[in-house]
Amino acid sequence: MKTLDHLAISQANRRIKTIRQAFKGEKVRPGWIHYMRHILNMTLKKLAERVGVSIATVAQAERGEAAEKVTIGTLKAMARAMECELVYAFIPKKDIDELLKKQALEKAKRILSTADTHMTLENQRVEQSVQDRLERLVKKLLDTGDVW
Repeated sequence: MKTLDHLAISQANRRIKTIRQAFKGEKVRPGWIHYMRHILNMTLKKLAERVGVSIATVAQAERGEAAEKVTIGTLKAMARAMECELVYAFIPKKDIDELLKKQALEKAKRILSTADTHMTLENQRVEQSVQDRLERLVKKLLDTGDVW
């Protein structure tokens, strides 16, 4: 298992924060293809010509985007034809550090629960508190990068 790259995580958190602020709730209905086409005063016919597809294909792409069933390739082609750039990113809901720690904690709880069940069945007692064992295991999982 590869260890976590804390510098890369820090850089990613900075980038994600910038993107999150720039696009805070910026969804448009019925979708960006339709929205930009109208803002640019471009007809379905003109966009179809510029993309090299039929009018029906552009209309289908607009409906597909609204239904979240359009391909990235289609979005790129439509954006290019409207002199736009497609921006595509995965934006975690929390900082990456928080996300990894939460995942490590969940995994540690599962591991300790299984271990404690076996210890009870074997009539053995663990002297350390659950919280201490949990914290140590979370740290170990984070140190090794084995959080999933």
